[in-house]
Amino acid sequence: MQSRSRTPYTILGCLTVRPMSGYDIKRFVDERIVHFWSESYGQIYPTLTRLEADGLIEGRSEPGERGREKRVYRITPAGRDEFADWLAEPAEPGNARYEHSLKLFFGYNVDPDVSLAHLRRLRERTKETLAEYETWEARLEAVSYTHLRAHETVLDL
Repeated sequence: MQSRSRTPYTILGCLTVRPMSGYDIKRFVDERIVHFWSESYGQIYPTLTRLEADGLIEGRSEPGERGREKRVYRITPAGRDEFADWLAEPAEPGNARYEHSLKLFFGYNVDPDVSLAHLRRLRERTKETLAEYETWEARLEAVSYTHLRAHETVLDL
């Protein structure tokens, strides 16, 4: 499966919480989900433009602080459908950010069985990963541990 950006889904998820500006989305990510996910302004603003063009969100100008207007976005029904479809897909393994946690955090948007299925897949994948780590551990204990040898051991797996 080809990797694709998760930024649109992060934004759609944030907008299921409440309407937000790009700044509000960034602040929400940094305050609420930063321990398992991150987004930059450089990812958020171009994605907001695409999501609006695709009809997945709607934006409108509202008064902001100090007399400046800000654009506040709301998720559309089509956006909710797109987001629910993504939530139902299995998370890609090996993602440096924790897609499982992101899907569980916003899981209130789909049937609870969807989140349970994600947790069960994660549990099975974690068992497989643990077995891999135990193999690595045994191999590393069997050799003289140096940084080069450790890298070679991991690359050999």
